[in-house]
Amino acid sequence: MFGLTAAAPPVFVCTFVALLVSLFLNIWLLINNFKFALNDLDAGPATAATNDGLIKRSELPQGWWTDSMLFQAERRAIFSKTWICVSHRSRFVKPGDYVSHEIAGFRFFLILGKDNTVRAFHNVCRHRAFPVTEKASGSSTILGCKYHGWCYNTQGQLTKAPHFDDVSGFDRSQNSLFEIHTKVNEYGFLQINLDGSKEAGESQLPDTKKIGKPAGINYGSQFLHSWELKGNFNWKLTVNDEYQNGNKTSKAASGAFRVFHTQDLTPADQLYFFPLTTVYTKSGSTLWYQLTYSPDSPQQTNVRCDVYSARKSDAAVFEGTIKDNLEAEIKAKIQKYEATYGTLTSSNCNPSDSSYDQARIADAVTAHLEQEKIEGREIKPATVQQCRSEAFTKAEKLCQALECTSDTLAW
Repeated sequence: MFGLTAAAPPVFVCTFVALLVSLFLNIWLLINNFKFALNDLDAGPATAATNDGLIKRSELPQGWWTDSMLFQAERRAIFSKTWICVSHRSRFVKPGDYVSHEIAGFRFFLILGKDNTVRAFHNVCRHRAFPVTEKASGSSTILGCKYHGWCYNTQGQLTKAPHFDDVSGFDRSQNSLFEIHTKVNEYGFLQINLDGSKEAGESQLPDTKKIGKPAGINYGSQFLHSWELKGNFNWKLTVNDEYQNGNKTSKAASGAFRVFHTQDLTPADQLYFFPLTTVYTKSGSTLWYQLTYSPDSPQQTNVRCDVYSARKSDAAVFEGTIKDNLEAEIKAKIQKYEATYGTLTSSNCNPSDSSYDQARIADAVTAHLEQEKIEGREIKPATVQQCRSEAFTKAEKLCQALECTSDTLAW
């Protein structure tokens, strides 16, 4: 027994030491984790990591709402290379149907071809950059520039070029309209990407944010009505609506942006396409509509409303009270944006904001500007290159000799 008693202390000591070591290790880890947390707090509220790696900013850059140079940077960093929802497939019924739009100074039009495909083109003639379409919408299988009579078909191909067709070496196929990447998603919404690179056209459409269960949207919808209004506010205010922050409940954004609730608009179910478009539907109703915001400047934004029906027989239903009420609601929404913008700019404040999309915009602009700094030039993905062949130059001299020029095209 004495031998058993003598062997016990070493086992006890080893166990005790192991427990002490484990205890000290846990205390050390706890202290260090606490220090890391303190360091994060000491770093201030400027940024906080999100689940998908993006940075949420609690303080927006100076001039976020008013700076013209920043707006130009947004044109290059956001609107020149982002998929933008601009229309719906059911808007185009027969070949030649077209609609013309302008977003952040970029003019373009969409047209249905004879092959039943909707294409988008920069709204500039290849000759002198005069607009090819002048109306907001229409239908024609041949689009003619009124300046010098150049004509294009629904696929953007040049079909007629007065004073050029007879010049040896002039190639019509090298003077088609500048095409814009265009895709249609599962709901039938048409999205464009102004970035001229091949990679941009091959990129996937971003996921569509859903609120509720949008219903009644399909390829067979009927276009009913469209109108545009101007608002004196910065386009970035629109990304602070509660549906655009991914909330599934009717909660408004905090702080200075607590201005919009779905009670202002009777539909409750929505689709959001970053950065400019929201679609509203209502359970039990065949009507739905699309709001697209088109920035003109830091201080002004166009608001376009396109109304559709899931049934062909609802055109008359929309007229009257429903139409009047919707127009009134859109005007009220614009007035709230204007009031918020007036508050932000008059108080000369730089408010905080924790929304995902505001951070997304800020990060995209920052990254683009940093790349421009590295390359020592402005990077304009949406710029199209006009190639002038020898035959083109020869024909152009002939055109000038025939006094085809005009002083009205200052640009």
